Amino acid sequence: MGANYRESRLNYQMITQDDALKAACDAARGAPAIALDTEFVRTRTYYPQLGLIQMYDGDSVVLIDPLSITDWTPFRDLLLDGAVTKYLHAGSEDLEVFLNTFGVLPEPLIDTQILAAFCGRPMSWGFAAMVEEYTGIALDKSESRTDWLARPLTERQCDYAAADVWYLLPIAHKLMAETEASGWLPAALDECRLMQQRRREVVSPSEAWRDISNAWQLRTRQLACLRLLADWRLRKARERDLAVNFVVREEHLWSVARYMPGSMGELDSLGLSGSEIRFHGKTLLGLVSTAQALPEDALPEPLLNLMDMPGYRKAFKEIKALVQDVSKEKGVSAELLASRRQINQLLNAHWGLKASNGVPEMLAGWRGDMMAGKLNTLLDAYPRQG
Repeated sequence: MGANYRESRLNYQMITQDDALKAACDAARGAPAIALDTEFVRTRTYYPQLGLIQMYDGDSVVLIDPLSITDWTPFRDLLLDGAVTKYLHAGSEDLEVFLNTFGVLPEPLIDTQILAAFCGRPMSWGFAAMVEEYTGIALDKSESRTDWLARPLTERQCDYAAADVWYLLPIAHKLMAETEASGWLPAALDECRLMQQRRREVVSPSEAWRDISNAWQLRTRQLACLRLLADWRLRKARERDLAVNFVVREEHLWSVARYMPGSMGELDSLGLSGSEIRFHGKTLLGLVSTAQALPEDALPEPLLNLMDMPGYRKAFKEIKALVQDVSKEKGVSAELLASRRQINQLLNAHWGLKASNGVPEMLAGWRGDMMAGKLNTLLDAYPRQG
C-alpha cells in the first residue's frame, strides 16, 4: 500500500546525455547537501560494474545512466565540491564504485548507517528498516538484485532506485540532528573519515599472499611460492577485470604453494580445474620453479597465526571486557567501539604479526581518545614472545 502511494508521486529525471548531466550537477552544487546511491553488478568481475547513479538535491531526483555518459567532469567536480555534503547509506561499496570509476571519493561524506549506530540503532541497520522507522513506509526491495546493466531499465527498477535517495536525504537531516543532540557527531564524522581511509587502502600484489587463508600453515619456501603466486593472480585479476577466484581459486593457489608441483599432471592431481590448468598451468609451474630456485636469504619469515599466540584468548577476553566497561561508561554500543576484526588488528600489530598501515583503529581517532591509555596498559602484560 505505502509503496504504491510512494511510487505514484515520486518524480525523477533519467539522464542519458552529457549536457543534462552538467545541468543536474550545476543545480546540485547550489544545494547544501545531496543524497547519493549507486546500483552496480559484480559477479565475475574484479571491479564493480556501474549500472546507475541516483542523486537527490532536495529539489530533483535524477537517475544517471553511466552507460551513455561520456563526459563525467561535472559529476566529478560535484563529488569534490567541499561546500556540498554527500549522504550515503552503508556506502562502503558505493565508495569503491566512485573510486574505481572516477578516481575520487565524495567530499565531505556522511554515512547515515554510521550516524544511526551512534544513535543506538543496530550496527548494520538496513536502508528499508530505517525508512520504515522514520516514515512508516515498507519499501519493496525485490529489485535490488536485478541486472542493472540491462537496457532499458524497467519502471520498477527506476522507482526502486529513485526511492533510495528520495527517502535518504530527509532522514539524513533528522539523523544529523539526533547525533548532534547526543554529543556523538564529532565521533560519527571521524568514523565516516575512517570508512573513506579504509577504502583508499589498496592491497599491493606483493602483499596479497598474507591474505590467503591458512598461509600460516606453510613453511618458508612454500610461503615464497605463495607470495609469487598471489602476486601474479592479483595482477592478472586487475588486468583482466576478473574476480580473483575466477583466475585461480584460493584453495588451489594454496595447494600449488604447499605441494610445489612440477608437471601438468600434478596440477590435475591437486584438483585444479581444466580451465585453470589450460589457461594458467605453464605460468603456475614457472612460478613454482622460480620459488624453488630462490636462495635461503630471499625466503620470507614464517607466518605466525594470531589464534595460536600464547595469551591470545586471555588478551582478547580482557580487551572485550575493557570495551564493555567503556561502553557502559560512555553510553555507546560495544559493537561500535570494537569489532572482532579491530581487536585482532590491535593484537596483530602489538605482537608484530602483520605489517600495519598506521595506528590500529582501536588506538586512533575517537576510539583512541576513549581507550588508548587503558588498552596500552592492558597490552603491556602481553609482550611478544621470542
